[in-house]
Amino acid sequence: MTWLKRHNPVTYFALRIILWLPFCLFLWYFFAPTLVWPLSILTDWIMVALFPDVIGEIMQLGNRMDVVTTLPLPEEVRAGLPLGYTGDLVFTLNPLIYSYGLPLYTALVIASVGEEGEKWRRWLWGLPLLLLIQLWGISLDILKTLLFNLGAEIANQLTFSPLQKEIVALGYQLGYLILPPVMPVMIWAVFFRDYIFSLVWGFSESEMTTKG
Repeated sequence: MTWLKRHNPVTYFALRIILWLPFCLFLWYFFAPTLVWPLSILTDWIMVALFPDVIGEIMQLGNRMDVVTTLPLPEEVRAGLPLGYTGDLVFTLNPLIYSYGLPLYTALVIASVGEEGEKWRRWLWGLPLLLLIQLWGISLDILKTLLFNLGAEIANQLTFSPLQKEIVALGYQLGYLILPPVMPVMIWAVFFRDYIFSLVWGFSESEMTTKG
């Protein structure tokens, strides 16, 4: 590995990612309930503040979230319940589909060559950005579910305009398909651009500036 690190640093870096990523994914899934805890608190605070007439509470159940709305159950659901039964609409979502960028980002940081203390300081700086990405995905998932998955009776109670519905749909696609896999790599690239310079050109960014 030392020879590979010296003569082919790109391959060395790629191999380290391959070796570290499964371990990071395992730790991420093992500690998922703990990692979901701050997400559930922040999502509850944001969504209840923005939509107090729709969202009643967001509760954590292990690595899942229950969204408790203030909306009545759809008529077809109430029809199958005992006479006189009432209840609010509740649905569950999986926040982990928006947070797998964390183990990816962690594997990239570990695989990067450099002073360990500096590497972990940069890793910490990236965590708030990853948290924002996860909050984006979860929040848009909640709105998407209310507007498109639970029927017209529920969607009509949100009084969203057609343009607002389009924005929610586009935001959901962005938070589901693009941000989770792309942003961890972009954050790593910004914080470790000196290491990228060394991989591509064989010297650091500061050395390149000096030579220029």
